[in-house]
Amino acid sequence: MPALPTPRLISSCVCGSVVLETLGPLIAAVACHCADCQTAGREIEGKPGAAPILDSGRGTAFLLFRKDRVRRAKGADLLRGLKLRPSSATSRYVATCCNSMMYLGFDDSKHWVSMNRNRFAGDVPPVRMRICTGSMPSEALQSDLVCYPSYPVRFIARLVLVGLLMRLGM
Repeated sequence: MPALPTPRLISSCVCGSVVLETLGPLIAAVACHCADCQTAGREIEGKPGAAPILDSGRGTAFLLFRKDRVRRAKGADLLRGLKLRPSSATSRYVATCCNSMMYLGFDDSKHWVSMNRNRFAGDVPPVRMRICTGSMPSEALQSDLVCYPSYPVRFIARLVLVGLLMRLGM
């Protein structure tokens, strides 16, 4: 039986100096509306030459991939992690060449990377749900997708399953 093709998506900063490559299936496609994503989005968007991060509903669209399926293909030395607070376990990695937010990484043992959907070109998977909308005023929520006030059970279950498969080498 022939092997199935491995999905491959390319993410790049606005000027093309930083390129990330994904190999393998997507875990999820979400727009996060948590206070940190909104604050960081506004902060990074305010930098000179920065591309938009927040969508019209003030969410940040992410494509989630396993850490072992993301490769820095070009310009890794141009990536800088930005933390909202020194104690934060997350860093938003920005390409210093053009202030493009590339991905959200975790300093702890999480097994996935949340990559900025806006940095991908071509046939990019659509966002499937809005998460962490609990603090959003109801009039600000868009009705284009299902909205969850925090993390839906099916989303958490998928992350746990993918983590287990990764640990088993699958």
